[in-house]
Amino acid sequence: MMRRAAACLVLMQGVAAQTVLAPLRAAYGAVPPSAHASLLLPFDARTAVAAFWSGPDFVVVADQPLPALSHLSGDHGLFSSPDVTVLERATVIRLHLPAYPQLSFSRQSDGWILQTDVSDHAGSSSAPSAGSMPVFMPGAVLFPQKQAGRVLMLPDPVSGQRLLIAPSLGVTGGVPQGRRAEGYSIRPSLEGLVIAADSPQIALRGAADGVVLDAVALDPLPVGEKEASSAPAPASVAAHGADWGWLGFGSAGGGQKASSRQPSRLDSAQTAFAAGQPWQALRVLDRTPASEAPATSTSTSTSTSTSTSTSTSTSTSKAARNDTAQIAGTFLHAAASLLAGHTGQAQDLNDARFGDAPATRVWRGLYLMQTGQNRQTASTLLAAGFAQMQAYPAAVRALMVPQAATYVARFGDAASAALLDPLPDESAYDLARALLQARAGQAETARVALENLTASSSAQTAAYARAALVGLMLEKDMLAPATAAEAYGKLLENEGQPAALPSGPKATIRLGQAHAFALAGQPQAALAVLDRVLAGPDVPEDVLSSAYLAILRGLVFPETVRGAPAGGAALAAPLSAAERIGLIAAHLPHVEDGPAKAKLLAGYGRLLLAGGQLDAALAAFGQAALLQDNPVAKAEAEDLLAQAALQAHRLDVAQRALDRARHPGLPEDLATQCAYDAARLAVALGDPDRALSLLERDETDAGLELRGQVYEAQKRWPEAVLVLGRLAARSVPEDGVLPEPQQELVSRLATDAAAAQDSATLLRLKGWLAGRTLGAERDERFAMQIRSIKPLSPAH
Repeated sequence: MMRRAAACLVLMQGVAAQTVLAPLRAAYGAVPPSAHASLLLPFDARTAVAAFWSGPDFVVVADQPLPALSHLSGDHGLFSSPDVTVLERATVIRLHLPAYPQLSFSRQSDGWILQTDVSDHAGSSSAPSAGSMPVFMPGAVLFPQKQAGRVLMLPDPVSGQRLLIAPSLGVTGGVPQGRRAEGYSIRPSLEGLVIAADSPQIALRGAADGVVLDAVALDPLPVGEKEASSAPAPASVAAHGADWGWLGFGSAGGGQKASSRQPSRLDSAQTAFAAGQPWQALRVLDRTPASEAPATSTSTSTSTSTSTSTSTSTSTSKAARNDTAQIAGTFLHAAASLLAGHTGQAQDLNDARFGDAPATRVWRGLYLMQTGQNRQTASTLLAAGFAQMQAYPAAVRALMVPQAATYVARFGDAASAALLDPLPDESAYDLARALLQARAGQAETARVALENLTASSSAQTAAYARAALVGLMLEKDMLAPATAAEAYGKLLENEGQPAALPSGPKATIRLGQAHAFALAGQPQAALAVLDRVLAGPDVPEDVLSSAYLAILRGLVFPETVRGAPAGGAALAAPLSAAERIGLIAAHLPHVEDGPAKAKLLAGYGRLLLAGGQLDAALAAFGQAALLQDNPVAKAEAEDLLAQAALQAHRLDVAQRALDRARHPGLPEDLATQCAYDAARLAVALGDPDRALSLLERDETDAGLELRGQVYEAQKRWPEAVLVLGRLAARSVPEDGVLPEPQQELVSRLATDAAAAQDSATLLRLKGWLAGRTLGAERDERFAMQIRSIKPLSPAH
């Protein structure tokens, strides 16, 4: 194993010469030294950080929401205007530094300090040690990091590319040189690890020894190295995989024949596990002496005895056997813990050694399923390993495969669900079979199957079937949403059932009831139900997030209700704007950060802006812009941020937002809106000429109105008459009572025409009004303006 690690280091050095990205130092070569500047970021010891360049912006990401930094400001100069966005689970600080100054980033007693640095080592860090080099493993790459923070996924602030960010609690020196690989690239950084994912398969997760990069797909990219057998294995293990030997499905004792020696406790635990008794296997392992106990956490390096033993081949062989037994014990303990319901002791299944190796990654899928983590990852791993699980002994299969099949049938994509076909012809798979029939459009077949399952002798299967039946009938419009919500409520009451309602079906029923309430136009009831649901095997965390997202989307963007309550009862009374805002604010933290949430935040910001809540609107638009990966949608969010900033008189914020909104491919209407808001900013900054230049081709009502205001402020009355005249010609009706806005517009036009001594316009207005009133005060003023027309005017 040590030789493999050394070979990896040599390989990385060779590959780096061909595939490295531009080192940080190279970007600074042409930049002249500037005055020293510094910015203290008061992160506490529990906050992990990453720091890197994104185009002309230097970005610092913290893995905690830090609202106190919202008004962070630096000294006058280079760092005077940091742009801070506080998300639900992170804080992002951006500094626009188009000159690419040389920077250093270091830890101090009171936080991290960013400063300009003109030394020879500026912009980079000390060379990484061998311990920090990536370690290639079967199906994965481990990046050792002793103090890794929470892994974050954010779009690149400039390009929108998906970034996987692993901040660090301590000083690591970052990554001086980036590297490219198939499906991803490692970005240069001053601190932390930043992965730019080119493929949607690429994922990054935390582990005991650092962070692990892998590819999650039915046909994954070749990440890491191929799995290789380090020692001869029994035929049964060779035919299946290392998991067979470790779990005791092949020969006992981690590949050693038990007949030649006294069975060890590992042998006994393996025997119990293979017999479908994981709890008994745990009892055996947990009373194993320390000398035989499995490691409490896995490591990427092999036992040091194999690298230091130079005495005899016998001692080397013994060390190898001990290492194999230790690995087997660790894996067996984690697998038994998972099947026994002790998920907290099964974390080793998610680490770099077992979580991605082809022989054991299906167990990671089981772990993710049981802990309620991402459904796409879990269902993909389970589907890919479904045939592998079916080859396990029957007693073990019964504990895991039916549940895995039902999970994939509920949450897997079409390709994953297809791998379940054909399901075993056993009653344990009837629920999964019915769910697959419903997915395939065989609604009537699925309905009959689910109705039959409601009479199952298993209280859990019957409860799941009843919930699925209501969901199917709602989806196929056999039930109105309000009726479905009522039906789910009766299922929760569980009246007339011989056994208590299990927790798994209860969560599924509540998820369905929340959906039905939302469709019935009762978002308050939907959210109240959803607030009682916790992420778990039946409601993965991303499914729960999506449920909140759907309900909040209905509050932000109201849509027509699909169904009506039974009996013709009226829908719940419409919510006021304040009630909608309150519900949204209370439940937004339940929605995962990402582009879908960005769209929701943009709409929420509009509600806040309309309600005069400027600070909250600024925060919502800022989050929306940062989380959006589509350049057009990002520009729209930045423009909305600028509008809110203009109302709040935050001209610096408006300027930065409009600068970021610039994009060559914007639709015409959005480009016009951005130019209009830039003109408003120019007016606020005292630059009317720039405003007029920006509005030169803007013939929208708002554009003409603003141009009129600028001309009036400059007392350029003829130009004001021209633009306001065009506005009045299309907005003032020829007959009927004039609304208040049109009365004000006509009065302004008359005043400007009088100032320009434009008698013709005044007389046209008089004829157009034809006796209609502008209001008593305005009528009197207009009459005076008409009387002021020179007598020589032919029209007079």
